[in-house]
Amino acid sequence: MDDIRNAAELLSQNTREEADSLHWRYRCEGLTRICEATAWSAEPGLAYQRMIDAVADVLHCAQAHLHLITVGGDRFVKLAYHASEQQAFHESVLLATTGRTQWMMRTHNPIVMDYEHPNCEDEIPPEAFESGLKSAVSIPFLAGDELLGMCSIVYETSVEWSEDGLAYLLQIGRVLGVAIQRMQITKKAGELQVLDERKRLSSEIHDNISQLVGSLSLSVAAILASYEVGDEDAVRADLERLEALSSKVMHMLRDEMLSLRIPLEHTDGFITGVEDYLAHFEANWGIPVDFHMKASNKPLIISLQTSLQLTRILNECLSNTLRHAEATRIVVTVEKSTRFLTMTVEDNGRGFDPSAVPSERLGLKIMHERAAVVDGKLTIISGLNGTTVCIDIPLDRLDGMRG
Repeated sequence: MDDIRNAAELLSQNTREEADSLHWRYRCEGLTRICEATAWSAEPGLAYQRMIDAVADVLHCAQAHLHLITVGGDRFVKLAYHASEQQAFHESVLLATTGRTQWMMRTHNPIVMDYEHPNCEDEIPPEAFESGLKSAVSIPFLAGDELLGMCSIVYETSVEWSEDGLAYLLQIGRVLGVAIQRMQITKKAGELQVLDERKRLSSEIHDNISQLVGSLSLSVAAILASYEVGDEDAVRADLERLEALSSKVMHMLRDEMLSLRIPLEHTDGFITGVEDYLAHFEANWGIPVDFHMKASNKPLIISLQTSLQLTRILNECLSNTLRHAEATRIVVTVEKSTRFLTMTVEDNGRGFDPSAVPSERLGLKIMHERAAVVDGKLTIISGLNGTTVCIDIPLDRLDGMRG
């Protein structure tokens, strides 16, 4: 009899161990699926939807709702949900004072709700009863000690959660919280980059175009003055100068727009874009441009940010040459050495003293800023034989920004 009892206990113990092993493996697989769903996306809404769909699939719930907390911390805004159209709840905002939400914000613990026997502080939506829903859990999204939002999962049955089960839900909340925080930081960094780029572009356009537009205004004033005194020859001459100046403004605006399109996502986008831009510049302005590419490995692989900054520096160099240098030839060289990627722009025009450029002229300052964005160094050498602008960017910076 003792042998039979011992055998039964051993079998029961083995069964429990196998069940525990399967349970642990299931939870690991669930966390893996949720982690995979947090893959970065250029559109946060798509990432949020992937997350909530994965949570609903792993936890086998009838509904799942993803809410993020506002900056003021007084509301939760719903950004994604998983439910059938018949079951979907349509509230988009929850106040932080709803039910036990403030308790969750303070303790960072999940809120377990039994719709049939609710807590006195719970506020159960009327449509929950109409849809036959019985229980729910709100899981906080945590990144360290910071609460970013919550995920509410809803069931058609009464589900009881053990301490171990609630700990698993908290792990899910932390995985999603860290992913959401990363997305928010990336989005904020992108917004700041866009603002910086807009600031630089507005300054460049002011520097490059404002003088020509001012000349247009002076030309119109000269035409009016000649017309008032009845000097038809002067009017004709002024109109011809106005036509030429207007054409120049139009061409420069086209150059600006073309230069903004150069950085492309594919591997050889920078070199291909520069070649197209230089060909357009030469055809447009009649100034011969020689382009040389010196690199052991082709195509040249650089990040989109580096490509953008080099392109805008090149655009500023050519614009300055066109407006001030009276050059008859330009040479552009891109060279990759063992330590640096170097772009050199040379012209044979009238030189200038970089230290004597007025402070209100922002072109040179912005060129230095653009080089600094990618940890590069910009050098300008100018004299009687022309001007040379050289930009050196460390190779490790190119690899660090790729992707």
